[in-house]
Amino acid sequence: MPRIQPANQRRSARLCARVAWALVMGLGAASSVGCRARVEHEEAPLPVVTLQPAAVQESPSRECAARIQRAELEPALEGAKGFEAKRPRILARAKSEPILFWRAPKISEGVSPEVETLRKRIELGPNQGFALHSLYRVVKNRPEIARALLLRDGYFYAEDPDLAVAMVNVVELHHLFKSPELFIQRGSDVIHVVKAERAFWYVYADGVEKGKRARLFLLDRVAETRAGLAKPLHVDVRDLAYQLGFEQLRVRHISEDAMVADLRYGEHWVPSLLSRVGSKLKLECEQVDRNDEPALARTQQVLKRRASLVRVQQRAIAQMVEESLPFDEPRTEEGQQDGNLRPAWIWAFNHGWDSYTFNEDGYRVFDNAGRPLVPQVCIDFITDTFERASGTWWTEQKHDRQRVRGLLDFNQLGIDNRRSVEVIVKFAWEHPEMFDVYDLEPEERVPFIVRDRFFQHIYDNRDRYRPGDVVAIHGLRSDGEMHYHSFFVYEADPVTGMPILLAGNAGKPRIRTWENVMRSAPRRSIKHRLRPRLEWLESFITPDPSLAGRAPTLSSSPT
Repeated sequence: MPRIQPANQRRSARLCARVAWALVMGLGAASSVGCRARVEHEEAPLPVVTLQPAAVQESPSRECAARIQRAELEPALEGAKGFEAKRPRILARAKSEPILFWRAPKISEGVSPEVETLRKRIELGPNQGFALHSLYRVVKNRPEIARALLLRDGYFYAEDPDLAVAMVNVVELHHLFKSPELFIQRGSDVIHVVKAERAFWYVYADGVEKGKRARLFLLDRVAETRAGLAKPLHVDVRDLAYQLGFEQLRVRHISEDAMVADLRYGEHWVPSLLSRVGSKLKLECEQVDRNDEPALARTQQVLKRRASLVRVQQRAIAQMVEESLPFDEPRTEEGQQDGNLRPAWIWAFNHGWDSYTFNEDGYRVFDNAGRPLVPQVCIDFITDTFERASGTWWTEQKHDRQRVRGLLDFNQLGIDNRRSVEVIVKFAWEHPEMFDVYDLEPEERVPFIVRDRFFQHIYDNRDRYRPGDVVAIHGLRSDGEMHYHSFFVYEADPVTGMPILLAGNAGKPRIRTWENVMRSAPRRSIKHRLRPRLEWLESFITPDPSLAGRAPTLSSSPT
C-alpha cells in the first residue's frame, strides 16, 4: 500500500516546494520561512538573480483589434446607400468634394403641390438630367422653389448621375438664395461668399479665389449663416487621405462617433478605427500584424515619396489655372493654325514687347498682374507642369525678362517636336527610365459615347489611372478629323479609388471631370497612359514640406 503522510507533513512539503520555486525566481529565500529541506548532494549555490516583474501590456495591434470590436458593437448608421451604389459614376461625371455621409440628406417635407409635381417630373422622366433642364427655366428665378427642389438638408445632393451632372452644369447660387451672404461647407472647409457689387451673382469673400464668381459643387452644403452649418451629416475623407497617405477606404461600420474602415496602402488593407469631430476624421488606431509591419512601412514610404512630388505638380497646375493661360488657337485662323501663338509670344517676350499680333489680331504678353500669358496646346500643359514643378518658367513683367531654367527643360532632351502628343508618347516609350507607358489594346478602347462601358472601364482599371499620371485620348472630333488630347489625372476618390478629376488645357487650364473633358468629342477613347517614374520625378522636383498632408485645391473655375 502507498504510504499516506500526515496532514501536517503534507502541508510542510507543499510549503517547501513553493519556497524552492520562489528561490529560483528570485522572489524569496528559504531561510526566511524556516523550511528544512533534505540535501542529497553538496552542490554550488545557485546565483542570486533579481527579476523585476514585467508590466502586462497588450500589443498595439491587439489593443486596436479590441477597440475595433467594441466600436462594431455600437448601433450602426445607414450611411447614404443610394448615393454609394452609384458613387464612382456620379463623382466621375459631376464635380464634387468626395465626402462620405453618415446618413443620406433628406428631401424637405410639407412642400407645396407645385414642388411635389416638379419632383415627380424629374423622378419619373426617362432621363432625370434632361428633365431638370426642361423645367429649370420655371424655377431658376424662384429661390424658395429651387431650394425645396434641389437641396436636401442644405446639401446640393443627387443620387442619379444624369441629374447630378445637370445640377452642377445649370444651377447657380443666386438661383437658390437672395441673401447678401452665404456660407458653403465643402468637405471640412467653410467658404464665405457675398453678393457681387452691381451684379446678381455671388463672389468669394476671401481666400485665393477672392472676388471670383462663386460656384456650386455637387455635395456642397449651403446656409445663410455659419451657425446653419452645425451638425453636418458628412465627413471629409479626402483630407484624411492626404494626411495618412492611403489610396482607398473601405467602410465596415459607421456609428454615431466612430467609423471602422479598412485603409488601403498598395497591396495592404489595414483595419483602422477612426473618430469624428464635426466633419473631420481622426485616426485612432490601426490593426497591423507585427510580421506585416516592415512591408507595410516600405509601401507607405514609397507612397509618401510619390505623393510629395505629385503635390508640387498639383500646385503648378493650380497656378496655371489661376493664371488662366490661353489655349494656343488664334482668334482668326487660315486653315488649322493651332500652335502658332506660342512662337510669336516667345519672340515678343524676348524682344521686350508687351503685346504682339497674329493674323492682325492683338495679344498680350502679360496679364493684369504682370504674369506671363504663355499660350499652350494640350501637351504644352503637360510639359509646362513638369518644368514649373522643377523651377523652369518665364519671369514676370517686373523682372528682367528671361526663361529661368530649373532642374528640367524639355528643350534639352533632344525631342524633335515637344509640342506633339504622339511624339511625347514615342519619347516616353524610348525612355523607360523616365516613364512607365501603357498602350490600350483595341478591345480596351471604349469611346466615351458608350458612357456606361466607358465609366465601367475606368472603374475596373482605376489603379491604372492614378493622380500624377498622363492620359492621352484619340479619335474623331466633330470636324471629322482624328485628334489627340492629353491631360493629367488630378484627383481620385479616397473611398473607391476612382479617378474623378482631370487637369488640362482645352480652351484654358481647368480641373474638370471625365464628363466635361470627354463630351466635346465623345467618339474619342483612351489610347495611352504615361506614369512618370518615381526616381525620375525625384531628379528634378524638390518636395515642399508645407504641402505635406494637405489636400490640393479642386478649383472653382468653370467646368
